[in-house]
Amino acid sequence: MKTKKKTKTKILTALFIIAFIALYAYIYVVPKVTDAFTETYSVEYGVLEIGEECEYLIVRDERVHTSDQSGQVDRIVDAGKLMRKNSRIVTVGSTAYYSQMRGIISYYYDGLEDVYTPDDMENIEISALDTKNEEGEEKYPVKDCVTDTASSGDPVFKVVDNKAWYLICWLDPKKADDFTAGKNVSVRFGDGGLVQMKVHQAAQQNRKFQIILSCDRYYEEFDHIRTGTCTLIKSSKNGLLLETDSIVEKDGQKGVYVVNVLGTPKFVPVSILASDGKTTAVEKNQYFDSEGNVVYTVETYDQILRITDEVKAALKETEKAEAKTEGKTEDETKGSEEDAN
Repeated sequence: MKTKKKTKTKILTALFIIAFIALYAYIYVVPKVTDAFTETYSVEYGVLEIGEECEYLIVRDERVHTSDQSGQVDRIVDAGKLMRKNSRIVTVGSTAYYSQMRGIISYYYDGLEDVYTPDDMENIEISALDTKNEEGEEKYPVKDCVTDTASSGDPVFKVVDNKAWYLICWLDPKKADDFTAGKNVSVRFGDGGLVQMKVHQAAQQNRKFQIILSCDRYYEEFDHIRTGTCTLIKSSKNGLLLETDSIVEKDGQKGVYVVNVLGTPKFVPVSILASDGKTTAVEKNQYFDSEGNVVYTVETYDQILRITDEVKAALKETEKAEAKTEGKTEDETKGSEEDAN
C-alpha cells in the first residue's frame, strides 16, 4: 500500500515538474521568441520570370515626312493606324501629304530615323546607348510632330514598317549562350509590356555579344521608343512566390517557417521550382517527394517568417526549450514507470 502511494507521489511530482518547466518556458521564453516572429509576409501565387536584364536600342524601317510649305495642319489619320502606301495622312494648308510606304502612322520623331537603320544594324556599337549629354539631358529627345501651324521643313508625320522592327542589346559572353539565332524570346519592357521576339543575329562585338532580336508584332510604343531597359526572359514558372532569404534548411530539407494565428512558427517543407536569387517559386498545397510520398507544403496567403539574426536566435531558444521539455518528460516518465514496476 505504501509502495503504491510512493509511486503515485512520484508521478504527481514528475507531472508538477513538467508543468513548471512548461509554465517557465511560456512566461520567460515564449514572449521573447514570439516578439521575434512578428516580421512576416503573405505568400501569393504568381509567375517567376528568369532572364537577363539589359539596355536596348530600337531600330526600325521608318520614314519621316516633312512639310514643304507653311500652313494649318489637319491630321486625317489617327496615330497607330496601319495604312497602305500612297494613303493621304495629313494636309498642310491646301496641300495633301501621302505615305510613301506601307506601315503604322506615328506622330513622333527623334531625328535618328536615318542614323539607325536595319541595313546597318550589325555595325551599331554599344556606345549608341549613351543618349545623354554632359548635363544629363537627352541628346535626341522624342518630339511630337507639329499639330497646328507648320513651317517649311517641319515633320508632320512618320510611317513605320511594322512587318519587322528590331531590338539590339549587348550582353556579357557568358550570359549570351541562351540567345542563339532563330530562338524565340519573350521580352519584358520596363512598362510591363510583354512582346514575343526572335533572335535575328548574335555575334561578338569587342568584349560584348551583340544580340539583335526581330519582331513582327504590334507593341503600343514601338513607333517612338528608342532606348530603355528590358528583360530577355529565359524561362518562367508558375507557383507560390517566396522571398529566397526566408528559405532555410532543417535536417536536410528546404523549407520555411509558417506562422499561425497564435504567432507560433512551424517548419514547412517546400519544393523549389525556380529561383532568380531574390525570389523563389515553389509548389503549392502539396507535392510528391523522391520516394513518391505526398508532402503537404505552403498554401496561398500563409504568413511566412522572414529570417533575421534575431529570428535565428529565437528559433534556437524555442528548439532548446522544446528539447528540454521533451527530455524531462521522457526521463520522468521512464522513472515513474520503473517505480511502478
